Amino acid sequence: HQDSGYVAANNGAPHKPYLSCWCPLDDATIENGTVYILPFDRAGTREIMPHETEAGSNDRVGYFGSDPGDPVEVPAGTIVCITSYTFHRSGPNTTDQQRRVYLAQYSGELIHRNTGEVWGLAVPFVQDGQ
Repeated sequence: HQDSGYVAANNGAPHKPYLSCWCPLDDATIENGTVYILPFDRAGTREIMPHETEAGSNDRVGYFGSDPGDPVEVPAGTIVCITSYTFHRSGPNTTDQQRRVYLAQYSGELIHRNTGEVWGLAVPFVQDGQ
């Protein structure tokens, strides 16, 4: 999916890409379901694509190709930053341990719903350079 695909699928208005910072609190490995990132050149687009709800879950899917993306195996405490237009997914966790992650997202401007309301839990922390 693309993070912006969730915005668009939930009545989000067109918006510029925002920054998603994926911060594993445990070592992220293929075995415990690390994130896989699909580079733009292999995804074939830099645009937000329509997303469908995956059967049996609330997950959104916007990429239907066969490229699984590149696994990002990193130690706990690493920060992996991607644009909200980047396709990514998690693999299955085949261990008996959790793979905990903190996700922070930053937008250069407020993101709105099609109705004009602010989308999500946006909290401005820098305004007019202050």
